[in-house]
Amino acid sequence: MNSKRFIIPIICSLFTGCSNTSAPIASIGTAGSTSGDHSIKRMYIKDTQGGGASFAHGAVSSYSGASADIGSIGIPKYIDGYWAKYHADEDELINFYRISSPIDSNLAKQKIEALRNYYKNHKTFNTTLHLIVDGPRVRLYYTMNCFSYRMDCSPKENADPNGWVIHQSNDATQIVLLFDGTGEASDTPFPGSPYDK
Repeated sequence: MNSKRFIIPIICSLFTGCSNTSAPIASIGTAGSTSGDHSIKRMYIKDTQGGGASFAHGAVSSYSGASADIGSIGIPKYIDGYWAKYHADEDELINFYRISSPIDSNLAKQKIEALRNYYKNHKTFNTTLHLIVDGPRVRLYYTMNCFSYRMDCSPKENADPNGWVIHQSNDATQIVLLFDGTGEASDTPFPGSPYDK
């Protein structure tokens, strides 16, 4: 009976399939843009456990823009949504976009783990997913919210052999890119979309 207690951990250490992918990776989600005003009416990220979270934060105009509690999301595996570009001078939406695309969850998991093991002393899992829309382009980033102006964000030696960790300017937190895709574009709302009136 007692020998079985030791067999399972040994087997799990030999196979990556035993890793705990059901653990949540983030509870806060932000949405924004680096190219001006946008409207995000529907944007949903599904995770590998069948759950997910909404990033439809409405009007966004800057990185990282609107923020919301997204509950507990796991490793992302799919993105589905509608958004639009806003022309402030004319007070109208001028371009419409949609995406429905898988996310490489295996690569996303590796990048998340790389960032979680990146820092020498920063241990908090106060983590966030950032969704950025720029015209038809959609990016999803993951961060552990380590800000060097007030925290020790020094990396371990050889912490990023794959070059996945992105260092932002102005002492902003380090991030990893989990998804970078391009949606469909249209001058008019897609039929059946939240913008179709």
